[in-house]
Amino acid sequence: MEGLTVRMQRCGSFDLAVGDVTWRVVHEVSFNPIPWVVVAMDSKGRHALYESFATIDEALSSMIAVSGAGDASSRFRVLLPCGQHFLRPGKVRAESVISTLGWTHTKRYIGYMVLSLPERATNMEARERFRRNITIGSARIGEMTCVERADGLSHWCADILLDRDGFVRWDEFQQDAARAFSPMRGEMLENYDFVPRIPTVPNAAVVIGFPEDRIRRPAA
Repeated sequence: MEGLTVRMQRCGSFDLAVGDVTWRVVHEVSFNPIPWVVVAMDSKGRHALYESFATIDEALSSMIAVSGAGDASSRFRVLLPCGQHFLRPGKVRAESVISTLGWTHTKRYIGYMVLSLPERATNMEARERFRRNITIGSARIGEMTCVERADGLSHWCADILLDRDGFVRWDEFQQDAARAFSPMRGEMLENYDFVPRIPTVPNAAVVIGFPEDRIRRPAA
């Protein structure tokens, strides 16, 4: 089953085509603490929901089995949008492998909007002005603060929260976020943050110092 391929999509799913049926592993928040759900969709767009699981690996193995493409012990590869891939089953969790390969699963993007108002403007007035500058229907205001009051003006900054469930490369995040927030009417700062769907730490080599008295040196 080395030729069996599951494709990770930027939208957040893992897809497997078997005949005229597309099998998917998707993340569904309402299913926490077992949010990875196996679903099937036929050529007419009809859906069937199967089990849900706590990890990507469990869900992928189940999808391979219930789809008839293999069984629980079958080897398969997960192909990322960038062309990199990794094999399953494996000892390192899929979430960590994906992170090590330069991808992260996000649930929310955070942008920072700024504006200036008269010096005596209130929090309520500032929030209403921010609200009018939000031109993306799914975006909302998070924390808001008055940074400074001086020279007849008050300067404000607000977190703008935009739900974004999907995978993005670490090195492409800033550009992707800039595109996501581009319809905004208000002035946005150029740096963005995100909230990960699953906090992970990429695997890295651990360098252990070797005792000097154990090192053999060539004779002079």
